[in-house]
Amino acid sequence: MELIKSTKSKTGKGLTYSIGLKQISELLSEVEIYDKLNIWFNKKEGGGMGLFIPGGNTLNYLKGSSKELLRFKILISGNYSTPLDKWTIILHAVKAEISKPTKEFLIEIGIPLLRNWFESEKSETWYSGRRYFQIGLNENLTEYCVLETQNDRVIKKKTEIINMSNNLQS
Repeated sequence: MELIKSTKSKTGKGLTYSIGLKQISELLSEVEIYDKLNIWFNKKEGGGMGLFIPGGNTLNYLKGSSKELLRFKILISGNYSTPLDKWTIILHAVKAEISKPTKEFLIEIGIPLLRNWFESEKSETWYSGRRYFQIGLNENLTEYCVLETQNDRVIKKKTEIINMSNNLQS
């Protein structure tokens, strides 16, 4: 079973997608909104998290303690747009040399986090505007960050040390 719609561009030199459509589909197949999901494979590496808050009408830059998020690059994100009634996953390309560890991260931590976000209980106000749930990795692949926004407000942000059965460095 594959996601309803997907857009995949050829990556630039030295970049690749760490996980494919089939595996993402398998990991999310039981999600209630599965049939409404769209996936976009972004051929570029993800930018620094915390650079701006997605979803606003203008670029709203994070300030103060949120600047710490700049050390994380966006790897995968989920988005819900109320005006479009559209659910989207965006997977960014990564450097080929870190493809294997980022794939492990996505399977063990990243996509389960995204799945939980899709399946979480949502109030009426949750659907107001645009929602983004971004997951990023630091350069050393030792920490990840989660940033959830609604329109131009930060709803949740947290950083965690990666603790997996297999170390991403191997």
